[in-house]
Amino acid sequence: MSGERVCSAAELERFVREVCRGVGAEEDIAGEVAGHLVRANLAGHDSHGVLRLPWYVAQCDRGQIVPAARPRVIRETAVTALVDAGHGFGQYSTVIALEEALRRAREHGVAAVAVRRSNHIGRLGEYAERAARAGLVGITTVGATGRRAGIVAPFGGRARFLGTNPWAIGVPAGAGQPLIYDGATSAIAEGKIRVAQSKGAALPPGCIIDREGRPAALPDDFYGGGALLPLGGATGGHKGYGLALASALIGGLAMIDGDETVPASGAADPTAGDDRGRMGGVFVIAIDPAAFGERASYEGLVGEALAAAKRVPPAAGVAEVLVPGEPEAGSRGRREREGIPIPETIWGQLAEVGGRYGVALPE
Repeated sequence: MSGERVCSAAELERFVREVCRGVGAEEDIAGEVAGHLVRANLAGHDSHGVLRLPWYVAQCDRGQIVPAARPRVIRETAVTALVDAGHGFGQYSTVIALEEALRRAREHGVAAVAVRRSNHIGRLGEYAERAARAGLVGITTVGATGRRAGIVAPFGGRARFLGTNPWAIGVPAGAGQPLIYDGATSAIAEGKIRVAQSKGAALPPGCIIDREGRPAALPDDFYGGGALLPLGGATGGHKGYGLALASALIGGLAMIDGDETVPASGAADPTAGDDRGRMGGVFVIAIDPAAFGERASYEGLVGEALAAAKRVPPAAGVAEVLVPGEPEAGSRGRREREGIPIPETIWGQLAEVGGRYGVALPE
């Protein structure tokens, strides 16, 4: 297709891993970040894929990401843990948090882990998929509030205050397709604006406002000081707003004893003056169905419910009813066969960071 390069997942992953090694990450950290970004591309979520790499390199340059940082458990009970990410790569620290939650939930039935001093944690659906593959229910959210952390206007407001504050839920279904819900609480994810900008495309109506609070559709209106709108639009935006606030307040459990940092969220404005109301963090919950009864029985019930949803007659113009997680599974199959498309503008940015660290571009 004109304006795109197409390359294999393996080549892209090799490229990202070597660049991450170049900025100072150790092999296991670099491998986790690279695998996460490429799996986002495979799943069809290019907004959370390799286009993030130049942004991460810039954050490393500014000292916002500490590439070699390793997360530490600094407080714990049998069923909870508080992880300090040390400003390292968010994908790696969140995987550590998830593994802590899964381990504790297998022993005690349910567990929760909060993460402080994190950076961008990537595509949340990744963590939901990992939990479901392990046979557990997983819930992950990352939230932020505050003018310097926010890129989303509250319902009825015209200035930035909230992060995109997504939620992801994974529910196992045995051998069948699990439920994998992953959604921002904004009208679209900020990464979708990056994708549109890279393609010179406009955004759908009702997604953003410009710096004066007027409806807008061009990515440059957002990056010029505008804001995203909450999920639900003019009629139901109070629902997205409420979920976004809940995400930040629950994530803020990581801040109780005085930590003052919140996760990076999209294109937050570091120059905004008023820092009051700043709150947020990463929060992971794991639930073992076996704590409530027979695991296989639960997975069977989930599978039957999802199959029943798919049997609902489709609306006019719709081929079939899908359950959350199916579009990503379909995209993964196609892109594993056909390759991952990269817009020329993103390819140029990858070439720049690759050249800086002597890393050959993907074939």
